[in-house]
Amino acid sequence: MSQVPVLAHDASLHESGPTRIIPFDLSRHMQIDYPASSPNLIASFIRINPNEDIQTEAVATSQAFYIIRGSGRTVTEDGEITWSQGDLFVIPAFDTPATHYATEDTAIYWVHDQPLLTYLGVQPNKRRFKTTLFRRERLLAEVERIKHQPGAEHRNRMGILLGNKITEDSTKTLTHTLWSLLNILPPGDAQRPHRHNSVALDLCVFAESGDKIYTLMGPELDEQGWVK
Repeated sequence: MSQVPVLAHDASLHESGPTRIIPFDLSRHMQIDYPASSPNLIASFIRINPNEDIQTEAVATSQAFYIIRGSGRTVTEDGEITWSQGDLFVIPAFDTPATHYATEDTAIYWVHDQPLLTYLGVQPNKRRFKTTLFRRERLLAEVERIKHQPGAEHRNRMGILLGNKITEDSTKTLTHTLWSLLNILPPGDAQRPHRHNSVALDLCVFAESGDKIYTLMGPELDEQGWVK
């Protein structure tokens, strides 16, 4: 396989301009002939101006939407979801587009597995899970709970995996193809190095301004187990 590049999709892309979808298409770098951010997934920003709407459609088994800012509602074949900043929801394979209505300036992070299905040359013919909504308050409450568990200070990650009913007894993942972790890094701390055997699409939800927050990557570790 071609090298998957380490590149960033800057927040300034969704902070102004018309209502639109802003795909993070790295297909040229990966030498494939369909839009993709990784071999299996594509990520996009969705910008919606106040009191406007936009439709999203994908030949995918799983679509995840994280509300970066704003509030509004989404209408799908399953019905209507109301959302606000920090919420996340996933929808299964649908035959019709989803329509997103914004009541204020809104940005959404959208990820789905259409590249995987394109590669396989298949289309979804079954909904494997139900539309699932995760409220910001619930997510942050769970993160706060594990921060106070015994031994939390020694964990490699201070985060929670988002699950689904269909994966409770197996992969414990967001859907049968999507994996999602909400992770925090306390002030003055560092997450121990870890390896990805597949591609990670990271969304930095919030960070204080300045140059004291960074990610260090490399092929080797030193004697203390940190990236050289």
